[in-house]
Amino acid sequence: MQVTDDFTAGMGLSPAEATRRSQIIAATVEVVAELGYGRTSFARIIDRAGLSSTRMISYHFADKNELMTATLMTLIDHHDRFVEEHTSTSEGRTALLRSFLEAEIAYLAAHPRHVHAVTEIATNARDSEGSPLFEIVVRDLRVGRLARQLTQGQREGHFTEFDPEIMARTIRSALEGLAQQLLTDPGLDLRHYADELTALFARATEAG
Repeated sequence: MQVTDDFTAGMGLSPAEATRRSQIIAATVEVVAELGYGRTSFARIIDRAGLSSTRMISYHFADKNELMTATLMTLIDHHDRFVEEHTSTSEGRTALLRSFLEAEIAYLAAHPRHVHAVTEIATNARDSEGSPLFEIVVRDLRVGRLARQLTQGQREGHFTEFDPEIMARTIRSALEGLAQQLLTDPGLDLRHYADELTALFARATEAG
């Protein structure tokens, strides 16, 4: 399943231009996931997309940073939609946490290359002064949102006392470790892994 670029509605692009832009982003995801951020170039993306010239990229994206911004935002949107569609919100905070973890693991299983591409872009993209381009955005994706949910669960009495930021980082580290494992061991028993992780963090967070 390929990602699609859903941020073109207000850009005045023709259907053909919007399709080409999505094609470029999808090829970028594949190249970044396979070769890493540093080895990703317009030439390699053009080759993967089956296009004729790098000018077909520069028509839509001024430079590599602009292309990576669009790619990262598209991947985040793809991830968020999947997790939202697969997370049950009707049974309280404890069940919500379980459902969230199961949805995150299901996403890892379905789209390990997408997850790897996000990590590559977030870790390596830099501005002209060498500062990370996407640190705040990715931190909120990986930790901020979950920390806010955990904090709300504590306020409502569903979770025990702990530092929500540290717990969110611990949960995210476990998920990212699983993502790395999946790249080297596609045959991993994900059902068992999901059961163990959800049980572990349910015990760690549940109110006594």
